[in-house]
Order: sequence, then C-alpha cells, then structure tokens
Amino acid sequence: MTPELPNALPPSGWLPTTATGARASSALAIVEASVRAPMEECWRRVGVTGDRSCPELTTFIHCRNCPVLAAAAQTFFDRSAPEGYLESWSRILEAPEVVADPNATSVLVFRLGREWLSLPTASLVEVTPLRCLHRVPHRTNSVLEGFVNIRGQLQLCVSLHGLLGLDSKPVIASQALLAQDGSDIDARPTARLLVVERSGSQRAERWVFGVDQVAGVQRVARSSMRAVPSTLSQAGVRFCQTLFDWQEKTVGLLDESRVFDALRDLVSS
Repeated sequence: MTPELPNALPPSGWLPTTATGARASSALAIVEASVRAPMEECWRRVGVTGDRSCPELTTFIHCRNCPVLAAAAQTFFDRSAPEGYLESWSRILEAPEVVADPNATSVLVFRLGREWLSLPTASLVEVTPLRCLHRVPHRTNSVLEGFVNIRGQLQLCVSLHGLLGLDSKPVIASQALLAQDGSDIDARPTARLLVVERSGSQRAERWVFGVDQVAGVQRVARSSMRAVPSTLSQAGVRFCQTLFDWQEKTVGLLDESRVFDALRDLVSS
C-alpha cells in the first residue's frame, strides 16, 4: 500500500533508497507539479514574509521549500545578462592586479574648520550623526563640551577645535545652539561625531568629538609621509606627527597618544 504523503518536505540531503521511498518521492513530485502561484511574488504577499495565508504552507512549511519560489529563482538566474555586463566584468578581470602596499597606514581623514586632519583607524570606534549635547554645570570650557548619548551610554564630548586652538567654532556647540533656537538639527549635513578609544591597563579611555566633514578611510603609504616642519606655525601643529598629500590637500596625521594625554589632562584639571 502506498504510504500517505507527509505534511512537510523531507530533510535536506535525504534520498530515497527503498521502493517505498521512491513511491513517496514520486507522489511528492506530483504534488509539486500541481502547485500554482496565486499571484506574482506570492511569497512576499501570502507567504512567510507576507500574511502567511497561503494554503500551501501546510504542506511545504516554508516558501523556500515551495516549487513556485524555486521556479522564480531559476528564472532569475536564467535571465539574459544586461547590456554591457559581460564586457564590464571582462575589463575588471583583465585589469592587472594592484598590489597593496604592506607598509601603508590606514587613517580616517576629516575636516575641522579649514584644516584637514586624520587619525589612525585603530583608534576609531565609530562615526555617528550629531546628537543632543548635555552641558556639565561649572565644568564646560573650550575643550570639555559636555556629554552625549552614544548607544545608551553617556560619553564625554570634547572639542578638538579648542584643543588644537582653531579659530572655527566647535561643531557640536554650534549645533546645540541651533537646536535650542528650534532650528533644524540637520542644518549641517556633513558634520559628524567621531568616537575614539585608547585601550589602557585598567580600562579603555573613550572620547567623542565633532568634526565638520568626514572624507572616509584612506590608506597612505609611509613613503608619502613627510615630517612636520619645525617652522610651521599652524594651530595644533604640536599634535601632528606627519603630513601627507591627499586630493591636492595637505593632511596632518594626529598623534593619538598626544591627543589622548592632552584631553585627559585638560578635563581632569
């Protein structure tokens, strides 16, 4: 006697090895052939990602087991390639391999006012949009701006503008004034907050500061870096360890140790 068809598909990798299994597999194939899609992209509407009203779910449990989805996937992969697709991949594969410089340094390039600076990505935790600034009574100064909420934790927010002696106004301070005046919080769309961290023997030391623009992560060859001239009188030059050129701009690579030490000393004093 032919066994009844099970309510679910057999587990992945299952193969019938007996006559009974072969008959069951044949019966399942008949059921699959009789399944018809009630509508276009039914798995999105009545399937597991929709309202789950499809009656075939009692048989196949999940849309990935349904022959309708399998047929749609087959059609997707059998479609003709778009115009120029094969040619573009041919050019990519024929291009000579670019060997990465093993001595290159990964840095995050950002702008403070008119100054372009960078920090090693090893000290970077995240880049996040501007947030509401909470002032610290009788403690706020040109460097310590207050607290900001980063993923549910209050973090000290400082001003690199004040630390480096830049003339431009700190980003998050001006944004806080805008928010108090009822202006749009996104009035400066390129401004961001950088969260940086230095691991210590007892606990990690984390700071947050605002920047006017983030250009992204760049790999800079050590051979392209040059020493900071002793005659350079720009603000904050004592915190730079090297200079390099990027997109016709001179970028200073900040010494994160000096920056962290100066922030800790100024805030704790």
